[in-house]
Amino acid sequence: MKWFLALVLLAGCVTTPRVKPAAEPKPVVAVPALEDSQSAVRALVSAFVAATEAKRFDQVLPLLASPLRARYSAAVLERDFRADPLASARVSQLKLKMAERFIETKDSASLEWAAGRSLRLVREADGWRIAALE
Repeated sequence: MKWFLALVLLAGCVTTPRVKPAAEPKPVVAVPALEDSQSAVRALVSAFVAATEAKRFDQVLPLLASPLRARYSAAVLERDFRADPLASARVSQLKLKMAERFIETKDSASLEWAAGRSLRLVREADGWRIAALE
């Protein structure tokens, strides 16, 4: 009888499907924090200043707002920059003011870089872009 019981138990083990171990819990994917727009704006302006100082107008062009990108080419930007005797001074002053807080609304930001002069940015579908340096 013991042998019979052992065979029944053994047969049950062979024919019973294996129980899959519980799947390991998937790690919780952290939802990225909302973009810190002050940092994003500052990074854009920093890239603009660096590209302008290096006279890499092919790198300046994608940083501009879409109406400006439609109107200019890298060659025209370079020509206008070289023709403006105050262009380098404006970029230098902007560089000094970059650490200050930008004034933001929902889709725009600005920074006064000199009395009555400001840098204006707009938020486009793919991020912040420079709209004007007045």
